[in-house]
Amino acid sequence: MTTLTLDNISLSYGSRQALRDVSLVVPSGSLVAILGPSGCGKTSLLMALAGLVSIDSGTITVGSRELSSAGHRVPPEQRGIGWVPQESSLFPHLTVGDNIGFSLPKGRRRTERVEELATLVGLQGFTDRAPGQLSGGQAQRVALARALAPAPDVLLLDEPFGALDSVLRHSLGRDVAKILREQETTAIMVTHDREEALDLADFVAVMDNGRIVQVGTPLEIYESPATPWVASFVGDTVELEGVWKDDALNCQQCGAQEFCGPGENRLGCTGHVLCSLGDVAATSQGVEPRHGDTVRVVVRPEWLVPSASGIPAKVRGVSYAGHDALVEFELPGHSDRVRARIAAPFLPSVGQDFHLALRHPALVFPVERQESALA
Repeated sequence: MTTLTLDNISLSYGSRQALRDVSLVVPSGSLVAILGPSGCGKTSLLMALAGLVSIDSGTITVGSRELSSAGHRVPPEQRGIGWVPQESSLFPHLTVGDNIGFSLPKGRRRTERVEELATLVGLQGFTDRAPGQLSGGQAQRVALARALAPAPDVLLLDEPFGALDSVLRHSLGRDVAKILREQETTAIMVTHDREEALDLADFVAVMDNGRIVQVGTPLEIYESPATPWVASFVGDTVELEGVWKDDALNCQQCGAQEFCGPGENRLGCTGHVLCSLGDVAATSQGVEPRHGDTVRVVVRPEWLVPSASGIPAKVRGVSYAGHDALVEFELPGHSDRVRARIAAPFLPSVGQDFHLALRHPALVFPVERQESALA
């Protein structure tokens, strides 16, 4: 078990800066997802970790061993780092067993290790097959076993499920995460799929424009995003404008009293905000606003629920998704429109009058925050 540490690494391709002062600690035995849009630097980060490119500044260490710094780079084959690519990239002329054991010296121990890994990834009895006889999911399992064969200190996964259909991607992703935890493998997985990152990882690092803008557990990233951009990137959001109030809290305003006992504040409310949803409990993100400040208000559609005692709204659109629907509401007397996730059995129809309540504290940000952390 080994901790991976990135300390202020930067990387440029000519005049284009791909990584900007990236710092990250991957605890020993944990799976960290690097989540971000295309072009944000995720692949460059993996290439730097694998030793395929040199960094301009900073250091990359595994345990106490320095792998990269300015002017120094341990070759890829000597770094003790495994790689699982987006597509399995198996050698077509080798059997499954020979693919798994490709990096191992021949002998009895190699045969035992191949059988051990084939069983681990659910492919016992497949070692004599050719890669062309495998499904996409089976081929990715072989690629994982091959990467694990030399017992690397760190495993890199480059969008490993991106080429698979959604059902297989979900099930294989969970299987792979389970295997990595059982093996106590320190791993980094790059993905642009927010559900995949939140579901599989122990920690999520959100990247934008070459920087890591927030690191935390999946719950922390989703419930307490550092910026409105992070909030919208990791999940659906509704953004409004409001006025911050920092006077005494009224827990009845929260709509989530069932989660807090008398006098408790388990959801971390720090004030309340006047907006088109009414006077609602809220928690400030980052710099604490002053009483009376205009603020950006962010809520998630699933936090808005039907309530006879809620604010009046009129249904203007319904986007059905099977288990639920994203319903668009007009709020009478306001120009704002909001979206709520409503369970399928209770779907309203367009034009219907409705009442909504917010059952979770709103997230509040200063109005000067930019859409992107680095804009």
